[in-house]
Parts: sequence; C-alpha cells; structure tokens
Amino acid sequence: MILAEKCGGREELVRAIEEWLNGLLEEASGLRVEAREGVDGWIIIAPDEELVETIIRLQARINPISSGKPPYTARVKDISGSRIVVEYPSPNGITVSRVLSASAFAASLGYSGDKPLEFLENVGVLEGAPVSLSARMPSLVQLELLAEQVMRGLDRVMILNAAIGEVDKSVDIFRDQIAHHDHLTLSSHMLYLRLGARLDKLVNRLRQKLPRGVIIKPLPWSQVSEFLESGSLQVGEILKHIGFGEVWAGWDSNPRPPPPPPETVSGRRHSL
Repeated sequence: MILAEKCGGREELVRAIEEWLNGLLEEASGLRVEAREGVDGWIIIAPDEELVETIIRLQARINPISSGKPPYTARVKDISGSRIVVEYPSPNGITVSRVLSASAFAASLGYSGDKPLEFLENVGVLEGAPVSLSARMPSLVQLELLAEQVMRGLDRVMILNAAIGEVDKSVDIFRDQIAHHDHLTLSSHMLYLRLGARLDKLVNRLRQKLPRGVIIKPLPWSQVSEFLESGSLQVGEILKHIGFGEVWAGWDSNPRPPPPPPETVSGRRHSL
C-alpha cells in the first residue's frame, strides 16, 4: 500500500514507522511488514494486508492510505502568496498535484479575514503537514480537527517527520504538561498543552528529546483567539455541520470557546 507520507529529508523515518507497525503486528498476529520509499518519495508498506490497513486506520485521525476516492489525504508542499500547493499519491503511485486558493480554503474553515495564510498556519495547515480534501476543499475530517482545536482553546504543538512510537515516548515523559495528543497520520501529530504549561519550554524540551530532522512547530492559542475575538473566524455553523447540533447555535457571538468534554490524557491508541 502507498501512504501519503514522505520522509521530509529524514531517512530514519521509514525505519521508525516500520518498527512501530511491526511492534503492533507481532502482538496481534505475528505478521511483519517492510517499509520503503517509492516513486517521488512516498512511503510504501508491504505486504498489503487487511490487518495492516486496519491498524493504520485505527491509529491515524487522517487516514494516510492512498485511495481513489475522496476524501484524499494530501501533503502541503508549499503555502505562500495566495495559494496552497498540495500533493498526494494515487493508488498506482502517480503523484497528483493541486493548486488551491488560500482564501477559499480558509473561508471553508470559517475564516473571513484578510490574512488567510496566517490563519491557516495557526490551525496547522502549514508546509509538510497533512490535509484532508474533498472537492479541492477541506473535508469533514479537516473541519472536525479545527472544531476540536477551537473547543479545547489550548496552546498546541505540531510535530512532523516523526513516527508514532517516537512521539508516544515524548508524551509519556512530558505527561504532566500535555492534556491530549492526536496522531494525525503516521508521521504528523498534534499535542495540546495543559493550562498553565509553557509552550516555549515544552518546545525546547521536545527538541532535546526527539531525533534530529523532526519538525516541531508551536501553535499559540492566543493567535486563534484573536481571530475569534475579531469576528474573522466564525465556527458556529461548522460545529453544527459536523454534528454538534443546535446547542451550538449562536456560539459565534461569544468568542470564548466552550470547555472541552472531560477526558484523560490520551492519544489515538486502540487495542485490536
């Protein structure tokens, strides 16, 4: 199977993903897989077994397995000026490139201001990051991820070019500072800080613990809060659209996000 994942200049990432997958597979079935770089640098997993696909789907919020049907998981190749350039592999390994309007993409996420690139980067749509697309616009999955960021109202850290096993080790070390974490794909992740935890301090400590070549991007909540307070980000309709119901009607008029539901510190870890 072909993944919409690239090494991003870090060759050890392929081995780290392979090691993590085989660790889960050995517990479940004794099956082993091999990961390698394919055409244009897309990561390939072999053999293409249903169990492997199931594990990947359970662990990643944005399914990175190449598919001929939307939503498509793409990688942001460039985001500058007025455009977003994304790419993703077709099931037969051909790279598909798309040029998207940054303002239109931001508008689909509820943003109506005049700084679409700044907004997108502050919600994790940045170079090297994954995006979930449907008809050249954010898919329902992408809308859900934004809604969760807004509801939590916490500082975040995006980590790119790191395998799930590598990130989980750091989460265990800094559990007292991390409220929640999501594995967006097998190589991209979002950490949510606890209230009172210092974003700059955690970023520095993560840089000391994670391997060289891993990208660590701080995403202060204050930046998103400014968009909400100015009225340029209105997410009430998006919250209703993804299934939060009429309880969210009128939420846009109050820029303070509602509290997140109670939860333990966790990521997307599932048992088979």
